[in-house]
Amino acid sequence: MRLSTFLRTHSEQILIAWDEFAATVVHEGRSLDQKALRDHAGQILTSIAGDMETPQSDAEQEEKSRGEGPRSASDPDTAAETHADTRMVSGFAIDAMITEYRALRASVIRLWASAGGGRDHDNDMRDLIRFNEAMDQAIAESVARYTDQTKKSTDLFIGILGHDIRNPLGTIFMSAHLLVRSGQLPAHAAEPIINSVVRIKQVIEHVVDFTRAQSEGIMPIHRQPGDLVTQFGKILEETRVRNPKAVLCLDSQGDFHGSWDEGRMGQLLSNLLANAISYGAGGEPVTVRMWERKDQVFFSVHNHGKAIPVKEREQIFKPLVRGVVSEQAERREPSGLGLGLFICQEIVHAHAGSISVESDASTGTSFIVSLPRTAGSTVSAVRPGLKPAGSAPLPAA
Repeated sequence: MRLSTFLRTHSEQILIAWDEFAATVVHEGRSLDQKALRDHAGQILTSIAGDMETPQSDAEQEEKSRGEGPRSASDPDTAAETHADTRMVSGFAIDAMITEYRALRASVIRLWASAGGGRDHDNDMRDLIRFNEAMDQAIAESVARYTDQTKKSTDLFIGILGHDIRNPLGTIFMSAHLLVRSGQLPAHAAEPIINSVVRIKQVIEHVVDFTRAQSEGIMPIHRQPGDLVTQFGKILEETRVRNPKAVLCLDSQGDFHGSWDEGRMGQLLSNLLANAISYGAGGEPVTVRMWERKDQVFFSVHNHGKAIPVKEREQIFKPLVRGVVSEQAERREPSGLGLGLFICQEIVHAHAGSISVESDASTGTSFIVSLPRTAGSTVSAVRPGLKPAGSAPLPAA
């Protein structure tokens, strides 16, 4: 019996095996009845059988093997795409959905062989090749649809955070300032409100950036000509306002004009300063040192305090990782979700730069960043203990 004929005449037997396997798949969604478990599996089998019975050229066969087969102009959604939609809504993870296809492939071949398939070597070999190509096409369509729907959900999540939450935060921020200016609220009473708004806004920005980086694969940036030392000076002033007890120093040597996303550069330095203040020894200075070479600029953020353990250094740029706050630190409980350093790394990588950390109990901790002045330039990391040509000595770290 030809395999395509077997798919049509034994579809119920195949679908029963599909149901039995799908019921064993562990997922976090709602429980599914038999109809929901089967959903569009029958249509997928019918589609595969029809595809196998359709003549195809060598070029079409190659396209199908890559999951790039032709689509029907009359049907915007294939059965595999609709199957991906229902599985996503039902709470199936993408790997669970792919496992279903693997089980379906194995069940079809096993049941077909039990029914006498595989004896006509030439025809059966061609049928198996066509069946596997059609299955691969269905998997590709399901995965592409699932990925696209996930990205849409991500974009919606970013939109909600970016608009529906930041707007009321802005209202709280402006209202607190208005109450202070009108004399209805003392400045010292408004300070915790304003600082809390700033901290919540930073957490939102981190979550938005993390989600976008995960969805798009790289942090989006918009390069423009600018002077990095001027931008960094503004960030230090803003940080001093939020952290009046912190001792912040900026030491720059050279020319820091180049092309980068100044907003992202400000976010990069702000995150590194917040990290240094949170984990550094209270009362000790946090130093930003800047130096440059022909096509590169460098800066380091240094703080005194307990060394970062080696195991933590190996994980420090991973998302959702938070270190242990030093007992000497200014702020005993760092705010945030453990995304700050991951976002720093993403910003640096988006600029084709590099970031590293060195930490020692006697000299403190330094985060070192290397950046190209313009897009397309290459960078090399400089260890903070080295003295770059033509610059002042770097702080020990």
